[in-house]
Amino acid sequence: MPPSPPVNGAQSVERAGALLRRIAAGHAEGVPLRRLVDDTGLDRTTAWRLVSSLAAQGLVHKDEATGLYHLGLEAAALGAACMDRSPLVRACLPAMKALARLSGDNVFLVVRSGDLSHCLHLEEGEHRVRSFALNVGGTRLLGQGVGSIALLARLGDDALVAHYRRHEAEYQADDVGLARLRRWAVQTRDCGHSYGSSGGVAGIGLGFRVGSCADAALSVIAPRSRLPRSRGAELALAMRREMGAWRLL
Repeated sequence: MPPSPPVNGAQSVERAGALLRRIAAGHAEGVPLRRLVDDTGLDRTTAWRLVSSLAAQGLVHKDEATGLYHLGLEAAALGAACMDRSPLVRACLPAMKALARLSGDNVFLVVRSGDLSHCLHLEEGEHRVRSFALNVGGTRLLGQGVGSIALLARLGDDALVAHYRRHEAEYQADDVGLARLRRWAVQTRDCGHSYGSSGGVAGIGLGFRVGSCADAALSVIAPRSRLPRSRGAELALAMRREMGAWRLL
């Protein structure tokens, strides 16, 4: 979903938007001013002036101890305000409905939120599982669930290791070590989709880019008897076809 073409006479807004997107992309670790300058092509004075204005509006926060920029509380509030009528849900809904009809199973939309995946929507198929609806609106650590694994696999190896170190105790409680987390990510990258089964349930997940700085994933979840690995590969092709038709890929 590419951004709209620029509007004449709105250069400052375009530049501020470019800075905000770059800060959003590096929100977790923080972005130094010099990188904003390098990545946007703005001169240092212009970049500093614009990012200071964004900070004054609460859209950006500067960590005075490190000098790094992160998204601010106002940016978080703006994001939260659209969750009930998410533009991403609207964009994904046609593909989700088609996949639910095609598979007869349950299709989830999750989006990455820092170290977590946030479930935005469930489209139920013919073989719905009532308890699945409880997942909507919830968050899980990256790597917990096939959609979340698809998001995890989009991290670089260094970022994946750093993520694991931040949450090692939580992963260990689920008997998940770094080697297993890496293996899941590698398998997902190699196959182009994630597949997993646990507790009588199986699923397949496929990640995709949202705008310039966010990641999301669609997943199809079903009782394991309905979704063996062989069907998972077939379903992945159908997911790519439908997601491509609606310009999600």
